[in-house]
Amino acid sequence: MWKLLKNLNPKIYLGIVALFGGAILPLAFAPFGYYLVAEVSLVLLLFVWFWSSPKLAFWYGWLFGAAFFSGGIYWVYISIRYFGNAPVILAIAILALLVALMGLYTAVQGYLLNHFYPENRWYKFLLVFPASFVVLEWIRGWFLSGFPWLFLGYGHIDSPLSGWATIFGVYGVSFFVAQTAGAVFWMFCNRKNKMILAVLMLFIAIIWGMGAVFARIDWTKQYGDLLEVSLIQGNTPQEQKWNPNELPSILNQYSFLTAKNLTSKIIVWPEAAIPVFPEEVSQYLKSISMMAKKNKITILSGVPFYDKKDDRYYNGIISFGAKEGRYYKRHLLPFGEYLPLKGFLSWLREFLIIPMSDFSSGSKNQPDLFAGDILLAPFICYEVAYPALALDYLPKAGLLVTVSDDSWFGESIALAQHLEISRMRSLEVGRYQLISTNTGISAIVDAKGKVIAEAPEFKQVVLKSKVGNFVGRTPWVAFGRFLWLPIFLFFLLWARRMNK
Repeated sequence: MWKLLKNLNPKIYLGIVALFGGAILPLAFAPFGYYLVAEVSLVLLLFVWFWSSPKLAFWYGWLFGAAFFSGGIYWVYISIRYFGNAPVILAIAILALLVALMGLYTAVQGYLLNHFYPENRWYKFLLVFPASFVVLEWIRGWFLSGFPWLFLGYGHIDSPLSGWATIFGVYGVSFFVAQTAGAVFWMFCNRKNKMILAVLMLFIAIIWGMGAVFARIDWTKQYGDLLEVSLIQGNTPQEQKWNPNELPSILNQYSFLTAKNLTSKIIVWPEAAIPVFPEEVSQYLKSISMMAKKNKITILSGVPFYDKKDDRYYNGIISFGAKEGRYYKRHLLPFGEYLPLKGFLSWLREFLIIPMSDFSSGSKNQPDLFAGDILLAPFICYEVAYPALALDYLPKAGLLVTVSDDSWFGESIALAQHLEISRMRSLEVGRYQLISTNTGISAIVDAKGKVIAEAPEFKQVVLKSKVGNFVGRTPWVAFGRFLWLPIFLFFLLWARRMNK
């Protein structure tokens, strides 16, 4: 094997290294959690780019990114094929197209890095590489509706670097992950220089140590007493959920489990737990609401809405009982909740059969949603992956609530990845979070992003715990969200000037 590798064309050898580096990167994320694999993966990418022209760096970067996303988001195929009822070829084609597009971000970074910073100097690896990586993550998070999944920082939610999330959000964690990899690679390049090795080891120790210190600081504090909450994981299979004949059974299931947990002040049902419009089950909701009011309970449930006035459908959350209100989902999932570019892609409707897939987006300015006296920051499924959405509610909101139905992704790693992303939102803003899902993973997360209660997957469970209403601001909420991008862009511009 070694002889075969030695005889390979160097370009092919570097391509294999790029593919391998990208292929192992998903191991840094949930459910695996080997976060140091991220640094190893990026060191391999830098090794490849070190020996590449800008054009070759583009292609090697694309191989790296394609391998990364092939392993990291393969579950898109499961959703489209088995729950969207698409033909195998179409499901593979959609996944392949998505993977190819995601690979372009690393490809563009490789080209720009070696084109505008051809000199292999320290600032290229310690400043330009991490800054450009994070800026492109940020662009990926909003360009063409955005795909903010698998940011580097998410995989380090349980590492000492996670503390940087309270300062610069997930982008700050991503930056220091990439910077660590750049420092390790520069150490390799200067392995005979003991002074440089010592300085870089000290540098790595400082940024990791500071992250650990920030993680221990209580930036926010509890206001009032802890409240008992219950999350109802109904575990309703998709084939039953949208079957009208199953509706009475589904509704009875939630009312029965709710009635057994009336000591809780907040009860959360998952996304589309009520799979019909509220008007169609008005008597049911009225009886549940009366029971909740009597016990001073707020019940939150995912439900679809239809606005007759605007002739629009919304994916939303309804609250009833002690507090009544509604929330319309703001950031929809392409293909799952709406069809982008309808004029060009309308033919896909013949192949994709997804219930409730023609939603409209809710406005940014909606009435506040409360549970008792606690102002909520609500998210539906995919929305929690967008850092900016959470910031729209802070610092006023005292509790985050996410309702989801991850059964669309089967028994895949998407469920654990989703929980990992949700945990990062809590850590960034210093708030508890209630995560209620249909089939799992339902969880209760504290203000440090730690899971304090978790339900097993694909089982009917009522998850109970106590949560606090938190007040105050983390540095990320107060000022970090305004500073991280200018700082990273400054690094890129300063290094460019140094490179001339």
